Formats: sequence, C-alpha cells, structure tokens
Amino acid sequence: MEVIPMKIQYPIKVAVIAYDGANAVDIFGPLQVFASANEMYKRMHSENFDIYEIKLFSLTQLQIKLHTGTSVLTDGVLDDLVQYQADTIMISGGEVALSLADQPEVISQLLPIMDQARRVSSVCSGAFILAATGLMENRQATTHWGRYEEFSTRFPSVKLNIDALFTKDDKYYCSAGVTSGIDLSLYLIQEDYGHRIALETSREMVAFYHRPGGQNQFSSIKTTVSASSDAIVLAQNWIDKNLNKVLMVSQLAELVAMSVRNFSRKFTLEIGLPPSRYITKARFNKARLLLEENNTSIQRIAYLCGYENSESFRRLFKRELNISPSEYRKRFHI
Repeated sequence: MEVIPMKIQYPIKVAVIAYDGANAVDIFGPLQVFASANEMYKRMHSENFDIYEIKLFSLTQLQIKLHTGTSVLTDGVLDDLVQYQADTIMISGGEVALSLADQPEVISQLLPIMDQARRVSSVCSGAFILAATGLMENRQATTHWGRYEEFSTRFPSVKLNIDALFTKDDKYYCSAGVTSGIDLSLYLIQEDYGHRIALETSREMVAFYHRPGGQNQFSSIKTTVSASSDAIVLAQNWIDKNLNKVLMVSQLAELVAMSVRNFSRKFTLEIGLPPSRYITKARFNKARLLLEENNTSIQRIAYLCGYENSESFRRLFKRELNISPSEYRKRFHI
C-alpha cells in the first residue's frame, strides 16, 4: 500500500510499554529501529537532531525483569506516560500479556493514554492487552501464530488476520510474532518520513524492508490430535499412510463400518476438524516436513502428498503460506 508521509512535529514521541516478563525483542527491536532512523536521518540530511524521542515505560515499578531474566530500568511508569503525551504507543508482548489483559486496573490506566495518542500499536501477544480495552472491536488485528485460537476465543468481535506480519485499522496497529515488531516499526517510519528513510533504516539494520510472505510460514507443524475411539484412530492411520492416494470420506466411513453422516459427525467431534479438512491439513503438513527434511523434488513431494500435480501443489501451498514451496525450502531446510 502507498504511504503518504504525515505532516508532523518532530521529534515524534514514541513510548514502548513493558512489564515484568515481557519479551526483550518485542521491546528492543522497535526501540532500535527508531534509534537507527535517528542516525540515518542525520546522515542523510546532515542534521544534528533526532526525529524520534524514544522512551520506555513500565506499569507501576521503574525496574522490571524481562522474560530473559534481564533487569531493566525504565524511563517512567504509566502515570508518567499520561503526562508525557506520546504520539505513538507500542505495547510489548510476552506470556504475561495474557493475564494483564484480565486486569481491569491495568486496562483502565491504558485507556486515556491510548485516547490521546495519534497511533496505538501492539507487538506479538501485546495484542491481548490492546484488545482487552475494547478499542479493537470490529477492527483488524493480528498476534503471534501460536495464540490465534485463544485470541479468537477471548475476542470474537476482533477481525483476526492470521497471516499478516502487521495490521492497520484507523490509528490502531498490531504486529504478529516477536520480530515482526521490527517490520511494523519500519512501516511507521515510512508513514512519518517516507520510503527512503525507512528503506535506509532497514538496510542499516540488515532487515527486510518488506519481508516476503506472512507469519504462517513460521508456524509449527501441529501434531495430530489423537482420537478416543478405535474407529477414528483406524481412519486417522489410514489417512496418514495413504496420503498419496485419492481419499474419499465415503471410503473412510466404509473402512470403519459407519454411515458417512455418522462417521463425519464422530470424526469432527473427536478430532476437531471435519474429515475432508483433516485430510487437507495432513497433506499440507507432510509436504512441509518433506521440504524441511530432504531434497526430494517438488514434483515428487506433490505426488507423495496426493496433490493433483506439482502446479496444483505450488498454487495451494502459496495460497496457504504466501510463499512458494521452493522459497519455503530455502528458508527452513534442515
């Protein structure tokens, strides 16, 4: 999308909110991006002032201990942040964010801060805190791929984009897992000062300016859910051993001596997916494993996983992960 730099007063005040147990990269990744933008602007324009003023704020205590075990002294607490009047707020992520989202006293403190800011953003699971304010209802958001299901359950009115590295909806921004906070920060710089400064900042940091693909490419290959009945276990085993063949739900129902309707109902109840969707995911997971673990040709993988042909496999793979099978292999081959 084309971004038109906004007319703003600099230095732009950026406030990152952290807490005990927060992810270090969620905090220092964005902080470093904005600090690097300051240096690049000075270098490119022969100026001697910062275009960003960067501060780190905690909830109630100045000193916090991050998930890494590292102790950090912040610039202030939430009460100070109200007075600071930041232009851009970034809420860091971490396992603790999920419980902080359930603490009314934290959310009530954040609301006036978010209200006065020009931009409000979250990194990784910081999206849980942002969503808990109610400000994300019927808005686009994303979070770490490992938290999709929990996020959707807790915040069903938020429009979760499960593959985006970051989302923007009005003044609210969310980035996906961990390092995608860097991607979002580069985008915010582009909004503020244009393409060139953001591009040169990304080069300085040896980071993608526009990272190819979405975050689904980084998601783990989920292990199969074990069925509770012998009949569905038998069907699962048959599917897993015959992925290179045409698999019909009617075949599987016949295999376990059940009607198609009863089999589909029981399979979905025990596995959490309809049989046809399970087959699709099983094919896809096997394809990812083969791409990661050996040098089998794309054509051969397509055959082994039951795809119609290699072209069909490439098309479906790219639709799922937003990158081609060959690109996936380059990045994740063991």
